[in-house]
Amino acid sequence: MKKKLLLPFAALVSVASFAMAEPFYNTDTSSAYQEVSPSVSHPYIGIAYGLTNVSDDYFDGYIDEHTDIDYDSLMLQVGYEISPYIAFEFRYWFSMNDGDYSLSTNYPMPPLDGSYNDFNAWGLYLKPQYPVSPEFSIYGLLGLSGVQVDGQPDWYDNLVDDTSFSFGMGGAFNFTENISAFVDYVQLYSNIYGNDYYYGDYYYNPQGTDIYTINFGLSYKF
Repeated sequence: MKKKLLLPFAALVSVASFAMAEPFYNTDTSSAYQEVSPSVSHPYIGIAYGLTNVSDDYFDGYIDEHTDIDYDSLMLQVGYEISPYIAFEFRYWFSMNDGDYSLSTNYPMPPLDGSYNDFNAWGLYLKPQYPVSPEFSIYGLLGLSGVQVDGQPDWYDNLVDDTSFSFGMGGAFNFTENISAFVDYVQLYSNIYGNDYYYGDYYYNPQGTDIYTINFGLSYKF
């Protein structure tokens, strides 16, 4: 997962270096950054490459299993900024490849063929944000997501198909008045169980699923 972070990060650095070759402020007022009045609102769109991780634990009293799945995903973004401090945003993620998964268990079993070949998710968010400077801002994401992970034969045909509270945080860098790059972390899904009842005894059951994504993207403000 750490190695996959290097490529999108290097790409963003390259784009930033190119954009910063021309000063953010310059004498050409038609292309220079103009500070937005709090009363001005506008829509925006965006696209991002996402590193998505699905972590699933299952325990039935005897068998303890852990499944870890990594996806390369694409995220599409549509939002509406009410002011420099608040926006509403809709996001949609989908996998660009079959999930790269690993399975560990304390129960001897033969290797499984196949993969989790489908991941998609949507999220609807309230986006509080704070412009630290004309070039840089930080933001949070609070909302609701719907997630689906399925497709591995002979194991979990439908691992997740549910909605969940979702949250995230990130930062954005404005290259121009209209174009910005962003990096953020979003917790898409979390469903963790506690104690369970098994053959007359209560025990701690650590089964549950966590899904998060790290996104590297560009957005265009109208």
